[in-house]
Amino acid sequence: MSPRAAGGFDWDDTAFERVYADLERTLYGTTRVYAAIAPLVGLSVGATVEIGPGLTVRGATAEELRHELAPSRYGDGPERGCVIQLERELPAEQEEPPDSPAELASVVTALRLATGAALAGGPVVLDRLDWHPLAIRPMPGIAATEPAGEPARLDPWRGKLAGELIERIAASSDDSELTEAVERWELSLFEDEPLRSERLRESLAALLGGADSLWAAAMRATLLVADGGRERTGLVDRLRGLARGERPGVQVADDVRRAIVETLLHDDRARLVTALDEALLGLRPRPAGYYAQRAAS
Repeated sequence: MSPRAAGGFDWDDTAFERVYADLERTLYGTTRVYAAIAPLVGLSVGATVEIGPGLTVRGATAEELRHELAPSRYGDGPERGCVIQLERELPAEQEEPPDSPAELASVVTALRLATGAALAGGPVVLDRLDWHPLAIRPMPGIAATEPAGEPARLDPWRGKLAGELIERIAASSDDSELTEAVERWELSLFEDEPLRSERLRESLAALLGGADSLWAAAMRATLLVADGGRERTGLVDRLRGLARGERPGVQVADDVRRAIVETLLHDDRARLVTALDEALLGLRPRPAGYYAQRAAS
């Protein structure tokens, strides 16, 4: 509300009615509007991108975030001026707010997987209730840490992909190996060599190795990710080099990222591994991949 609308003790009638309606809704309404907002760096958007129900990435306004709560150089360009926003209705009787830092940290992980961008959220999450300030909470460390790399632009397709990945990661919480694969890959974003390559080997082995060797995981990932013969040759060289203990360069981190995305988007990881082995033996066509289907469409 502007100062002119409520200056001193002289209230404009329309302004008073609006403020009183907000207060009455907060006190007596059956639901309340909860929102959590966190700064986001490493991504730019042209317009608001919907990630899922009540979950968006959008550009921030200067009034939304106090300078001392924002990341360094926040606002210096479109790739350092976005926010993640979570909004939902809460029952009036619910006293504890949602665990918004954990929820938004999972969004950061999904956005990293969907875009390959060097992005981070936080370092704080601003909670609001009926659009009044509620709390300031820290974002979990890995989500709030900015990795080395390049920013990217978030489009609706990658926004939709991130939303699907959030659901798949949550649904696969009982699959400890898949969870480990995601965690090891994300940790690799913050490591230097030789630990970075070791994290990627651990991620690939947990993802598609099973009881077999890391070499088998590399071959399965190659078949899962590569679209054509030329791409497959380079991919298998990098992944086999990783399996041999080499340091095949920054591109292999993106190879492992794409393999994780493809695996998450298949319904059953064990069945996927079986299908990949049968395809390697020439007993069936390779399983349809997400990126290949996207390119074909």
